[in-house]
Amino acid sequence: MEFSIAQIDHIIPKDVSELRLRELRRAYGLPHDFDIHDPHNLAPICVLCNGAENKTNSTYDAPIVVNQLKTAEKHRAGVIARVRRFGQSGKVAAYLLEAATADLSDPGLRQEFLDHAPTVVQILAMMDPQLVDYQSFRELEVAVCEETGNYQRIDVTLNGRGRTAASLLEEVCGTELVDALQDPVVQLIREIHDRVTAGFEATETGDPITAGPPTPNFITLDVEILDFSRFAGGIEFTFGGTFEASLSASLVRSSSDGDGTEELQGDAAVSGTFSIVAVWDLTAEPSDVSAGDCTISDWEQDLHIS
Repeated sequence: MEFSIAQIDHIIPKDVSELRLRELRRAYGLPHDFDIHDPHNLAPICVLCNGAENKTNSTYDAPIVVNQLKTAEKHRAGVIARVRRFGQSGKVAAYLLEAATADLSDPGLRQEFLDHAPTVVQILAMMDPQLVDYQSFRELEVAVCEETGNYQRIDVTLNGRGRTAASLLEEVCGTELVDALQDPVVQLIREIHDRVTAGFEATETGDPITAGPPTPNFITLDVEILDFSRFAGGIEFTFGGTFEASLSASLVRSSSDGDGTEELQGDAAVSGTFSIVAVWDLTAEPSDVSAGDCTISDWEQDLHIS
């Protein structure tokens, strides 16, 4: 998420009633002194998603909310430490923070930024060339199923090395980023579905469970690393990233004596990391880039059956 479009939002809405908050504390296993304005209940959100037309004050007894609260709690101490350092910053830090949070939609402020920011960049380059590297962002959409019009959004973050790799892939190899990611991303989504199904069916409930196809509530994919390397016969491109997903599935549990069944609801919150390797043979024609399998490196899941 770009800093300029980031805001801070409450995971459990700030205007939730006291009665509902007590219910949520019990449902989510939160401490009795849980403060709704504490960093434990705060998370970044983009400006558009935080708009009134996109907001709802509903709270759901869903695993994804518990997962968000756990993530916020994990970062709580670091957030507090950084905010305190802001308050203790010197004059230069205060000016830089003011510049970073300036409203650049104002023509006058925008022009001031364009006039003076290059000086700061030059000073950084004199201190350390690596400090002038910056991140750029792309939003891609991969067709998961063209017949149903189902597309998956992918957020790609590129540093200097990543932009070089993207340019090499597109301009020399003749392959767009979205085309290189197409098949591996479809494979990744299929693997997420398969692992969630296997997780439900492996749950110890006393009786065997059969899971139907999971339905995603949402899946977020972020490519955070794009690199390349040359070998004897070609160029290898490496993609690395993270994913988060919330899925639901219909479950059927058979009784131990086989006499009758029970229908259940399964909810899953999963996250992890993935990697993709694409290779261009130097003797091949442009646009003939071969993308390999998508490999899940880390996998975490939180399953609930009701």
